[in-house]
Amino acid sequence: MKRPEVPEQDIFELLKDSKELTSLPQVLAEVVRITNNDDCGAAEVAEVIMKDPALSARILRISNSAYYGAAREIGTVSQAVVTMGLRAVKALSLSVGLYRLFDTGEGTVNRLRFWRHSLEVAIASREIAIACSYRPAEEAFVCGLLHDIGILVLEANFEDRFKRLWKQVEAGESLTTLEQAHWGTDHARVAKFLLDQWRVPKYIGEAVAVHHDPFGQDQSLPQNRLGRIVSLANRISKFRIYQTPPLNTDEIAQIEKLADSLGIGATEMASLQERVISLLIKEAEFLEIKIGSMTDLLIDANTLIYKQYLLVESVLRENRRMQAQIARDQVKKAALESLKTITATLSHYINNASATILGRAQLVELAISKGTVADTQQVAGDSMGIIIKSVETISLVLEELKKLSSFDTTHYHDDTDILNIEERLRQQMSALGAERRKPVSAGN
Repeated sequence: MKRPEVPEQDIFELLKDSKELTSLPQVLAEVVRITNNDDCGAAEVAEVIMKDPALSARILRISNSAYYGAAREIGTVSQAVVTMGLRAVKALSLSVGLYRLFDTGEGTVNRLRFWRHSLEVAIASREIAIACSYRPAEEAFVCGLLHDIGILVLEANFEDRFKRLWKQVEAGESLTTLEQAHWGTDHARVAKFLLDQWRVPKYIGEAVAVHHDPFGQDQSLPQNRLGRIVSLANRISKFRIYQTPPLNTDEIAQIEKLADSLGIGATEMASLQERVISLLIKEAEFLEIKIGSMTDLLIDANTLIYKQYLLVESVLRENRRMQAQIARDQVKKAALESLKTITATLSHYINNASATILGRAQLVELAISKGTVADTQQVAGDSMGIIIKSVETISLVLEELKKLSSFDTTHYHDDTDILNIEERLRQQMSALGAERRKPVSAGN
């Protein structure tokens, strides 16, 4: 295997030296630090959040959303923390804070497409978590939102090299394969490294790290269940960062395997995917995450629909071809069965006649050999030999017809099961000829 241009460890050392990258904004860092302590209380967390007015406003807005179903309006951050729970508040604080940290304008990667995809995966992750009873579902949301954040990190730190790589990705090459070739790592592992630097709970970083290889680790670990949730959400995403072909049969099988491993049936998955699209615009608005205008979304949706139409058209065309082939095969099979029936019937009568002729010929041949019948010119003996050989040929042909299972009689190569009747008959007749040339014992 070709060695990467830059080893993974060198990449991580370089990223670690970037204080701007590895240091969270103060309020967010405090939220993470406090909530990592199991003994912290809602009031303590609320006090930290209130230092950031924008974060406070978003937490209040989310806590009053239909998702939490509060009986009355929540008016303080403390009430919001109590309603949502500490782990949920930490997850959503990370989501909001890190979006602001990385929403730094346009780059090689289209930011609207990036956050549209990330938010879609975040919502899908949360809905999948609810469906498979993973709690709190907000942790799945933050994993989904940050699952591709490593792409922006690589773009920011290796600008020229990343531009060249991204052109190859948009031309259809595999992103993770190219990342491994260039840096000896991929964006999922870069994201985990960054989350570890930020002291985010390790199971969140682990889940992000395995979202491209959800079955590669110990399935009993909670982070791998979370990783499968994010992986499934990513695979069913409709809005991609870059253009991708429609799902192939292997990818569809992987989606089904992931859903099955999480205990989610096909009907529930279909319903879930419908909800995600309708929630995307609504949640982008109250989270203030820029995902593009309605026109942008419609253009993307129309492109997706057109690709699906082409795929369906291709499938229908292949289906017609297969149906025609099946029809031809059925005609062949019916004709073959008829041939077998006719052959069996004719064989019965011909074999009876052949047996009679063969028996008489062998008696005459035996009489000649014993001198009971005079044959000084050996005419009768030769004739009997020819008669016996001809009868044996008829019997061989009938046997081959009985075995016939295909109309295709060309022998293409040694390993095929395609019949070559003529060659087999020639070999058997040669063996019979050798047997006939043996002298007949006078004592028989």
